[in-house]
Amino acid sequence: MSPPDIAHHRGLVARWMRDPACVTWCSALDVAQAARCFGADPGAGVPMTFTDAEFEHYDEGRECVVIGSLDGWTLAIEPNGGEARSSGVLAALSRGGRALSLYWNGPVHVELNYAVQGRFVAEVPRSPVADWPAAIRDVVAPHLSGMTFPPDDRWRTDAFTLAARLSGTQLTDRWLETEHLRFVI
Repeated sequence: MSPPDIAHHRGLVARWMRDPACVTWCSALDVAQAARCFGADPGAGVPMTFTDAEFEHYDEGRECVVIGSLDGWTLAIEPNGGEARSSGVLAALSRGGRALSLYWNGPVHVELNYAVQGRFVAEVPRSPVADWPAAIRDVVAPHLSGMTFPPDDRWRTDAFTLAARLSGTQLTDRWLETEHLRFVI
């Protein structure tokens, strides 16, 4: 039997995270500071749900990020985007703490990126944990119980679970249904 957090993230991926996106967890920045890291004007945020931002992106071609707070962390979701996977953006998002981004552009390309204290640590393409760079493998080892990171879509579910364990936060339907601030980037 899977631990509850894996089952939760399996459902989350199936319900909400089918289309390409990048989800980033930041430990030490607030919403305005995170917006700046994406190159957005912190005063230009518009209240919007993730789904509304996703529709806006596909209907109007706007590159955007939805940023909000979650259990003491800042969460940023880019519908069909991937700015946070850039080593410079992720390093900036980790200033004073940690940042982890999970990016996918469909069933083929999926990756985790990790930064600490303003320094990019590792990019992890979809692969078995044994093939990950030691710099991130050593950090995540205590959090891997029940996860296998198989070479299919379950890799993304395990990556969401790992992010939840590393951050102590769990992305929920309620967070995704709630308006946060959408910034055009």
